Amino acid sequence: MEIIRLNSSYIDELIELWSQAFVLPYEQVSTWVNEKNIRNCIGTIENGKLVSALSIIPLEGYIRKELFSFSGIGGVATFPEKRGKNYVHYLLKEAIKISKDEGKTFSSLYPFSFEFYRNFGWELGGFQKRYKIKTHLIPRYQEMEKVKRIPLSEWKIIKPIYEKYAKNFSGAIKRSDERWESIIFRTKTLTYLYIYEDKEIEGYLLYNVEKNNINKIIVREMICLNNSAYKGFLSLFSRQAMNIEEIEIITPLNDKLPFILPNPRVECNIEPTFMIRVINVEKTLAKIKYNIRDKISIKVKDEYAEWNNGIWELEINDEIKVLKREDSNYDLSLSINTLSQIISGILSPKTAYELGLIEIKDIHSLEKMEHLFPEHPTFCWDYF
Repeated sequence: MEIIRLNSSYIDELIELWSQAFVLPYEQVSTWVNEKNIRNCIGTIENGKLVSALSIIPLEGYIRKELFSFSGIGGVATFPEKRGKNYVHYLLKEAIKISKDEGKTFSSLYPFSFEFYRNFGWELGGFQKRYKIKTHLIPRYQEMEKVKRIPLSEWKIIKPIYEKYAKNFSGAIKRSDERWESIIFRTKTLTYLYIYEDKEIEGYLLYNVEKNNINKIIVREMICLNNSAYKGFLSLFSRQAMNIEEIEIITPLNDKLPFILPNPRVECNIEPTFMIRVINVEKTLAKIKYNIRDKISIKVKDEYAEWNNGIWELEINDEIKVLKREDSNYDLSLSINTLSQIISGILSPKTAYELGLIEIKDIHSLEKMEHLFPEHPTFCWDYF
């Protein structure tokens, strides 16, 4: 058994693997794989055949409004007859090392099992709200006057809206034009793009219409820079009540819809989404923007990235200093899983302590961490 970086000679085998593992038509999977992106994949080779693989996607993403390099892990799969041999275990360990060698500071993924990936240092990074709203319950607001439909081909005018909004969420991906085109043109069938424009564009709406038991709007993205844009798009939905019965919208946790609707009693589920992992503790701590000056020593435990193990002294003055100490003195101790959550902002140090995820020497150390890493919104619109 060996692990290699895949090349074009493995295209057919990779398509076959992903097709069987994800129960998708061969023809559909074949559109995902080409000579360029297969080089982002690593695979396990047994007797000259590909038996397991995953993709390491180079990304940039926001953490506390700062842009960091990410590796997105996707396409994790093993042929059924080869499962149970820890091939994915070895691939993930190699993916962490490759991510570090390529200068990545974070990694994120969408798990088939939170428990499984937690073993390798990834941890829950975000939640989402999923609303299902009957169109007849949505009022008609006067803001509808500033909503207009634009051709999908004009998608570039919404890029600044996404960037302005997305940078407020840890885990959000900075999109390349290639990624944007994949999102916009994933399907052109019953796909519509609207903007809200007053003196300038203040929001956009991308949705599909599904025709099953009921006619339903699936909102793929609705980003509003203010409540006026939100009301404008809601009114657009209400005006389709004659032929559309329901709207399904996914939003961040801090969404304001219940405060906008006259009757907030609508179906709303809160769902876990992506997982996140710090790949390089030193580089991450050095790049975060802190609001206070302080000094703290953090002991980090990371079974799959030995370069992260140890005691890290973080000192914030006119500049940020991050040093790895050789002594045994530290203010608090935690796993890479918990550190990843605290840095991203989904989990406060105080809550982590209450959950038994942090060991502290004294309460003052916990208070320092609270000031250094306050809670911060997390969300990601992109799947990979």
